[in-house]
Order: sequence, then structure tokens, then C-alpha cells
Amino acid sequence: MIGITAILKASPGSGDALAQEMKNIAAEVVKEEGNHAYKVHQSLEDRDTVMIYEQYSDQAALDAHRENMKSLGGGLKGLLAGRPDVKLFNLLD
Repeated sequence: MIGITAILKASPGSGDALAQEMKNIAAEVVKEEGNHAYKVHQSLEDRDTVMIYEQYSDQAALDAHRENMKSLGGGLKGLLAGRPDVKLFNLLD
């Protein structure tokens, strides 16, 4: 199982719009085969910071997700202050 955290910084004042767009994306991502979680979090300390927690069965499921995000991520233009900080993890049993 692959876990991912992604920290996204919104353009100043766009945190609520970014969080909403990520919730819209999440509604589609959870339908992907091999997806086990796609949870959107907004910082309590800085509303312009959004964190996504994701889980995928394996690398093939993650690769399919990344391909799907090419079409799903179009609404993010103008909302992001930079590239997300993405970290991948292997679930230990």
C-alpha cells in the first residue's frame, strides 16, 4: 500500500477556493480502482494551506491516478502559489 501526503499552498486568500476544488477532485478520485483514501484537510493555522492524504493499492493504481489527475486538475490554475510538496510512503504491516 502506498500512502501520500501532499501540502498545497494557495495563492494568498485563495485557500477556501483551493480546498473546495480539492474536495471536488476527491469526489472523482475515490472512484478510481485501487484508491483507498483521498482526504482533504485545511490548516487550522493558515487557511491558505491544504493537505491531501491519499492511499493506493500499488504503483499501478498510483500511476493510473496520476494520469487521471491530468484531466481533473484543470481547475487548480490560479489557485496554487507553487508546486505541491508531495511525499510518498510505504505502509508497514
